[in-house]
Amino acid sequence: MAKKGKINLKKELSKNQTLLLIVPSIDYNDIVVDMAKQLSGKNLCYVTLNKTYDSLIELFDKNKINTKKMMFIDAISRTLKKVPDKTANCYFVSSPASLTELSITITNLLNKKFDYLIFDSITSLSIYQKKEPVTKFVSSIINKIKESETKAIFYALKVKEQEELLKECCMFTDKVSELK
Repeated sequence: MAKKGKINLKKELSKNQTLLLIVPSIDYNDIVVDMAKQLSGKNLCYVTLNKTYDSLIELFDKNKINTKKMMFIDAISRTLKKVPDKTANCYFVSSPASLTELSITITNLLNKKFDYLIFDSITSLSIYQKKEPVTKFVSSIINKIKESETKAIFYALKVKEQEELLKECCMFTDKVSELK
């Protein structure tokens, strides 16, 4: 695993189609903002498993990130409140545990030719599912991404309990960078 501080996403993604970013929990929000800023203005699909669409929009607005070209897949809002199936720029999945529904939604959106996809985060999936279904899901999604022209960034929090899951997921991505 490469150890880095700040990362230039566009440079890394010019050489790699899929990137796994292992982020320290303490810097997670700053990294989410920095990565979104680096990719703003491009067609971006943001898959969120731990922040609601509303809270992400609020975070991005507060940090002056243009969200006009962003499409969101929100897998957490429906676990908290009643929301529609979709809005103009967000699809709501029933929960992060619904891997099939999440996979279908991501696959359908990949057909819309996004420049980038951010998956936030692999470690969030492990709260809802065992390691084996999560690794199968991640492998499947990465294979679908590789069939498209979309570049993808997968976040994972650096937590000791998830080391084995991350080692397996590292095998599927083109590059792994650990942010310090």
